[in-house]
Parts: sequence; C-alpha cells; structure tokens
Amino acid sequence: MGKIELGEWSVSVSRWDRSWQPQMESLFCQGNGYLGVRCAVDEPVPGQKRDTFIAGTYDSCFGEVSELPNLPDVMGKEITIDGELLQLSGRNHEDYCAVLHLDNGLAERHFTYRTEQGKQVKVKMERFVSLKNRHLLMQRLSLILEEPAKLEIRTGINGQVSNSGAQHFTEGTRHCVPGEREELSFQAWDSGVRFAAACAPRLTAGSYRASIDMDRRRIGTLYHISAEKGEEIVLENAAAFYTSRDAEYWDGESPFADSPFKETACGKHKSLSIVDDANALAAEAAKAGFDHSLKESGEAWQRYWDLHDIRIDSDEVFDSCAARFALYHLRIMTPVHDERMNIGAKGLSGEAYKCHTFWDTEMFLFSSWLYTEPEVARRLLRYRYLTLPKAKEKAAQYGCEGALFPWESAWITDGEVTPSEGAPDVVTGKPIPIYTGTQEIHVNADIAYAVHRYFEATDDTAFMEECGYEMILETALYWASRAEWNEEKKQYEIHGVIGPDEYSEHVSNNAYTNYMASWNINEALRILERLRQADKTDLLEALEEKTGAVSREVWMKDRAEKLALPKPDGRGIIPQDEAFLNLPELDLTPFKKGGRKILESFNVEQLCGYQVLKQADVVMLLSSMPDLFPEDIILKNYQYYEARCVHDSSLSFNVHSMTAARLGMTEESFRLFRKAAGVDLNGGLSSAEGIHAAAMGGIWQCIVLGFAGLSVKDGRLAMEPHLPESWRSVSFSFVWKGERFEVTVDHEEVRYGKTGGCSKGLRPVGVTDEPGA
Repeated sequence: MGKIELGEWSVSVSRWDRSWQPQMESLFCQGNGYLGVRCAVDEPVPGQKRDTFIAGTYDSCFGEVSELPNLPDVMGKEITIDGELLQLSGRNHEDYCAVLHLDNGLAERHFTYRTEQGKQVKVKMERFVSLKNRHLLMQRLSLILEEPAKLEIRTGINGQVSNSGAQHFTEGTRHCVPGEREELSFQAWDSGVRFAAACAPRLTAGSYRASIDMDRRRIGTLYHISAEKGEEIVLENAAAFYTSRDAEYWDGESPFADSPFKETACGKHKSLSIVDDANALAAEAAKAGFDHSLKESGEAWQRYWDLHDIRIDSDEVFDSCAARFALYHLRIMTPVHDERMNIGAKGLSGEAYKCHTFWDTEMFLFSSWLYTEPEVARRLLRYRYLTLPKAKEKAAQYGCEGALFPWESAWITDGEVTPSEGAPDVVTGKPIPIYTGTQEIHVNADIAYAVHRYFEATDDTAFMEECGYEMILETALYWASRAEWNEEKKQYEIHGVIGPDEYSEHVSNNAYTNYMASWNINEALRILERLRQADKTDLLEALEEKTGAVSREVWMKDRAEKLALPKPDGRGIIPQDEAFLNLPELDLTPFKKGGRKILESFNVEQLCGYQVLKQADVVMLLSSMPDLFPEDIILKNYQYYEARCVHDSSLSFNVHSMTAARLGMTEESFRLFRKAAGVDLNGGLSSAEGIHAAAMGGIWQCIVLGFAGLSVKDGRLAMEPHLPESWRSVSFSFVWKGERFEVTVDHEEVRYGKTGGCSKGLRPVGVTDEPGA
C-alpha cells in the first residue's frame, strides 16, 4: 500500500497498492471491543478479507476447536459507472489517500477515478464503528461526476462469508424494503448463538430507483441512478448487529452450575427480538445521520483519550503516533463491557489464532488497563474466574489438584481450545504437532500474578474475597501437585514444559516457570497467613470448602521450600532450563541482521537442539520480577540471552526494551522500542492476518514501565525514568489505589498532580508535586 505516513493523530497512505491491502485491513481495523471490522475497502478487491467479529460469539465447526465466526459483511459495495465496475488499478485513478483518524476512529478514503471511457468521478468513502453504541457501525459514500452517467450501486448484507472456508451459520431469514431496510437473521451451527444484522441505507440523488437485490445468504438494495454533471450522490448506511449472547438477552446459567448453559434470543431487553432491536437501531441512526452519530462516537473517544493519552514531546512524530496507534487498538480490542469475554491474540482484527485468549492478556495487556481504568482490569480477571471450573477439570484430567488454566481460551465454558496440529513442517512437510496446550503451563502463574498485581494496585478486598483468593489458591494447588520429587537431588522438579521461549520444548525446570510457580505457592501461603492473622475464620472456612487448600498448607509449604529454582552459574548466567546451557551455539547473524526467517531454514524440533530463543524467557522472568536478582546478574543475563534471541515473537522486543531501560541502557532500549512499535507500523506484511495485540500492550509497557520507570517497590510506587535522548518529556495519567495522577517526566525531574479520587495516603517515590497541586 505504499509507505505509511504518520501524524500525531493519524495513520495514512497516499498510494494504492493491491498487494498491501491485507496489511491495511489490519492497521485500519475499527471496533469498540464488542464489534470489530477489518477495514477492507468498499469496492471488491481479489484476496481481501471482509472480516466482521463480535466478541465472545465462539463456535466450532466440523470438530475443530472453537473460533470467532466471521459475520456477514455490511460494508461492501459494488459501483458501476456506465456499466463499468469501479475497481482500482495502477493507472485509473489519482490523488489517492486513505486515513485512519486515531482521535475519533474514522477511516476515510478519497480519490479521483477515471473510467475506460474517460469519465472522471470524485470518490469519498467514510466509515466508523461507534464507541457510544457498541452495536452500531456507519458508512458514507460520496460520488461527484464531472459529466452525466448511469450509475448502479449494490449494497446490503452479504452472508457469503466464512472463516478460511469454514461456514459457521445457517442460511437464516432475509427481509428487505429497498432503500429503507435490510435484515438478515441467522444462527451458529454448534453453539446455537443467534445473530441479527440490519441495515438502513439512505440515498441522496436527483433521479433514481431502488430494487431488491437478493442471492443465497445475501440481501440488499440495488440503486439505479441517472447522475447529472456535477451532482453529488451520497449514500449513507447505518448498520447494527445484535446476538443472543449479548448481556441484555443472555440467560445462560453460571459456569459453576451443574446444568449446561442455555441461550435464547430474548428475555431481558426492551423488545422480544434481537431482529427488532437491530432494525430499530439502524433506523434511528439513519434518521439522525452519519455526522450526528460520528459526533457522539467522537465524544466517547475523547473521554477515552482524557484517561489514556500519552503525550511525547519530541521532534519525531513516529513515537507519538506509535503510542496512540497502540492505545487506539487497545481500546477497540478490549471488551470493556462484558466480563464473560477477553482479548484475542489478534484482537478483533483477523482470524489468526482463532481469536483465542493467551497469556498475552495478563503479561502484556493487563498493565495498560490496571493503571488507567482498573475496573476493566477487574473484568478481565473475572473472565478468568468464570473459566475456573474448566481449569479444575483440566488439572484433574492430568492427575493434578487445583486448577490449570487453558493455554488458549475462548468462551467461558469451552475449556482448553489449543489445536493439536499446525501448519506443515518446513522440513518434513507433515503438520506440526502443537504442544503448548499441554506444556506451556506457566499461564497458571501468570494469571495468579495478575490477580496479585490487581489487589496491590486497588486494595479491592471484595474482589479477592469473591474470586481472587480462590484463583491463587487453586493455581498453587496445581503447582504443588505437578512438582515431582527427585530423590537424588532432594528437590521437587517440574518436567515436560515449554517456557515463554517456544523454541525449547519438553524441558525440565524452566527458570521462568519454576520461579513463577514458587511465587504462586508462596503467595497462597502468605494469603492464608494474612487471613488467619486477620481472624477471617468464616472466609478461611469458605475457601477450604471451595479449594481444600487450607488443610493442605503444610503440604504446599514443603513443595515451596524444596522446589528447584535455577541459580546463576559461575559466569552469573541463570540456566533457562536444565539442558539449555549445554546445547551447541548457532550462528544467528543471517537471522538477527540479515532479515531471514529462521523457521524457513529449521523446524522447531531442530531449534530445540540449539541455544536459540524465539522470545524472552529468562529476560521475561527478570522483567516480571526485577527484585529477584541483583543488577549485575540481570545485566549479564540480558546480554547473554538477547544475543541468542531471534525475536520471532511480537512479544519479545518490548520485554527486552523494558529490561534495558531499567538497566540504564537507554540507547539499546530505544532501539528495541522502535522495533516493537514497528511490528505493525513498519510497512511490511507481518500484520496481514491481524494486529499483534500483545505488541500494542507492550508499547504502553515500554513507555510507562520502561522509559518513565513506573514500578511498585514494597507496596509503594516508584518512578526511575530513563528517557530516550530524543524525547524532551513524556506525560500520561495513571491510577493508584483509587487516586488518579497526572505525570510529566523529563530529563531533570518527575512532576505529578492529583486529578481526583480518594487519597489512600500513598504517593509515588521520587516525584515532586506540580505547583498548586
């Protein structure tokens, strides 16, 4: 799509390139956390992915693991001018520009199109997904002809969609009043979730007629227009989606109940039908008009930016835009409205990873909400709690106590949804076996650690008593039962795992896994001791009834005291696992500097035999728990493992950047921050299948936790900045224990002022008050 052009509040391109269209669809994705739409252009383009998703509506197909189904498309248009289909090529248009406005979520394109007969048409296409009403998306098309022409515009609801060939829906029912109302209602085959899509098109033109345009799984309007010279033809389209899984309608029972879920299409909302409500919203929005709804959505965006914006004072616009690009995508991928849903690895921007939730949420995305809108962080953790019954089932399946959370998670009752096989192996040609669902068990401690961090930052005792304590205790029980006794070494060990580095499979005593497991068990023991000292007898009895952990305290303590924790060797290097430091080296120059992909030369099984990392592992441990080891050990391990890391995961650059910043390696940290920010903004094709969600959270972490140096030490906030040389300052707000602070960090000092909330007597360490604050 040509070179990406960045502004303080915009991302744009000024040249059409069809080969870059998949990247644009992801970068310009629009949404609100409930609804996500890839920004495929209005007109048909070969190979485009016209994906529309609604959070939480997972469905399985033909025995495959569940995925978010791709919904009918309401944005596509076919435009013909004197019988010629409008379709861009290299020579039939000029003045092309496509812009995503980060401040209000509006995407627009404009260009002058030239037909084969030489007629010129000025084209402008605009669209947005409402942040005010999560069910609504709107679109506007404007055509101005320089001479008379016969136009046809085909619009409507196209259900001829699939997930890479998998069709999740019944054909459904269709209704249409041409030029006024279009509707399609349908149902998912396996889950039974019902959907309703409605459109209310409104055409402004001098002379036209409208007729029904219908095909299998498609309903719409075909406009026949006689356009005069200079006449502006405007088509506005208001579209609405509703589902039976929306909280307003859903009457599913608790996942903790013995009986299965039941879902119906109505029961708790203003009408008896999701179809009626979809039609009503579309009609209401069409009457109000595109500009009115855009203004309302823009006001909702402004409220978001008031809390989340990061202001970087620098001569280079890239860093400011990267920060706001990340914050924009963090908002549109997060289901802030519903605790039954979480964030997918690609947000709602593409089908990759089937929109499943990974550890990305707790370790890369969570902080950006915890310190800005902690109530959203609470909902993300509540989602994990709603999956706890299935986590307990998974632990029992492997002969363990407690709970083992899924590596890949979808709907709250789906349980583990990691596929068993992946793409063909580059060496053998056979499907690659996927072991993460059974071996990447560190997700258990990652979730428990997020619960701890939430309570640390909020003092939300109600949450802990409702579910937080239970989650930490259940995960601790799993670790204690998962550890195996080594009689020769007189220690408990954890075998057959994958740590964060997914180029090391089937390993024993992975440092990250074991240290996190140790923390998890010890935190459970600390909780029991605190509750006992606080004389919380009733609560302890309730937790014992739910988990059995209170009576297993001595047993857990024995495991915690004797669990193998890899120590630095004579060089100060912490072994990533028992075997890693004994493996041969591999020259990584072609992959770290030459741009080659290592998986094009080796398969994962081969890489497991070398000192090669996909992403941060020991460095991930040191980033997550920086007080475990002294700074000289952290530095030695950073240097050792970064040299052996090919950063094949979008999760890697930001972890190394944060660690480098804390070590005072500002130039190195900034270089890696630019790499992290460039994962999606680098103009390449890496984002064709969707935005890298965790990288968006990682950008926030680099800036706030890395460069600004925000951290928690002994229960108090600390700020130890290491700003890049090219930044004069960075400003942002954060929340700590119910109190919001506005912070400005420059090369001389840290200034903050309070903006409201109830003070808990806690102040950041190492900062000064703004005058008059």
